[in-house]
Amino acid sequence: MRLAQLLIDPNIKSYHIFRKVRIKAVYKLLRTYMQLKAIAIIALKLLIRKRIKLIVDGSLMPVASLNRARTQKIRRLADRQFWGKRKRKLYSKDYGKEVEFEEVCYGVLVMVVCDTEGTVYDLWYHPASYHEVKSLRKRVSKSVWLRWLLSRFELIGDRGYRGCDYVRVCESKEDRAHRQVVEGVFSWLKRFNFVSGWRKGITLLTYLYAYAVGYSFYRNIKVQLCA
Repeated sequence: MRLAQLLIDPNIKSYHIFRKVRIKAVYKLLRTYMQLKAIAIIALKLLIRKRIKLIVDGSLMPVASLNRARTQKIRRLADRQFWGKRKRKLYSKDYGKEVEFEEVCYGVLVMVVCDTEGTVYDLWYHPASYHEVKSLRKRVSKSVWLRWLLSRFELIGDRGYRGCDYVRVCESKEDRAHRQVVEGVFSWLKRFNFVSGWRKGITLLTYLYAYAVGYSFYRNIKVQLCA
C-alpha cells in the first residue's frame, strides 16, 4: 500500500488499487519490487559466499466451485483448458491405509520459484490443464529474468520434473527437505482465493505477487516488533 502511494498516487486508497485503470501499474510495481529485492538478496548471499539453491513447484488453485463452473454462470475463465485433474491421498477406514484418487477442479496452475528460505524469485500461472514441465518450459522461453536465474543457480524439483533439462530431481533427504519450503509459500498464496473476487488474469497475478512479496520479505516483521 505504501509503495503504491509513493510510486503511483499519494491519494490512492485500498479500494482503488484493483480498479481497471490502476491494476497494471500495481502489477508492474510489485513485479519490479520483487525482482530488485531478489537481486539484493542474491548479491548479499554471494558476498558472504552462501550457496543459493532454487526450488520449483506448481499447485492447482481452484477459482470456482464445480457447480458454478458447470452451469457456465461464471465469466472469469470460460474455457475448457481451465479444467484440470489433481491427485490427492486420503486415509480410508475401509482399506486401513491412504488411498490415492483423482479430483477434478476448475482453475489455474500456479508455479513458483523460490529459494530454500522461502523467498520467492518468480511466479506465474497457466490454465489448470497444463503440466508443470510444460508450464516451466513456456515460462523459460518468454522470461529473461527466469533464464538469468537458471544460468547461474541450480533448480531442484520433485519426480514430476524428470526429463526436464532445467531441473535436477530431488534424490537426497536434504534436497527433499529443502523442497518442502515451497509448500509454505503455496499455503499463503492460496489464501487469496477467499478474499480476492478477481475477474481477470492481471488481477490474479497482482494478488499473487502481493502475497508473494508479503510472505518473502515481511512475514517476520510482526514477530520482530513483538519481540
